[in-house]
Amino acid sequence: MTAADAFLCRPAPLVAPDLLGWRLVIGGLEARITETEAYHQVTDLACHASRGRTRRTEVLFARPGTLYVYRCYGIHWLLNLVCDQVDVPSAVLIRAVAMPGVDPRLSNGPGKVTRLLGLGQWHHGIHLSTGEVRLLPPSVPSARHRCGPRIGVDYAGAPWALKRWRWWEAGFPVVPHRG
Repeated sequence: MTAADAFLCRPAPLVAPDLLGWRLVIGGLEARITETEAYHQVTDLACHASRGRTRRTEVLFARPGTLYVYRCYGIHWLLNLVCDQVDVPSAVLIRAVAMPGVDPRLSNGPGKVTRLLGLGQWHHGIHLSTGEVRLLPPSVPSARHRCGPRIGVDYAGAPWALKRWRWWEAGFPVVPHRG
């Protein structure tokens, strides 16, 4: 078991804030995670698994370290890292990353992240152990962070839309919550 595997074997609301500063490596690109959002179990009405186990959501029930990549609004691919344990749907959405030489405004949204890193449906269901996408511990300690409500989940209603399960590095330009 790798350090990333052990790290991800916890519920998404615990993994998400700790994931800040970890690095995603895809091909020759390396990006430091600067914003995350947690989705946890079938009771979380903002989690795709709340509608049950389907062909689309099957990956959410897979082993920690599996990539859940889905199309949002028919436009953007979004990257989630499956957490917790097999048969417990829990995942962290990667909302923003930082890369050397890249304007942070080009990487501060989940659709921007996948576009910048070249991620798409062909990555859906692969596991970090394949080596195609790797998750590495922080090379430097993460900056102070902030938390707030998740974005774009008003459809889930209270209390789910109000959960403060979104974390970001202080000072990183994040997309503001509109709620």
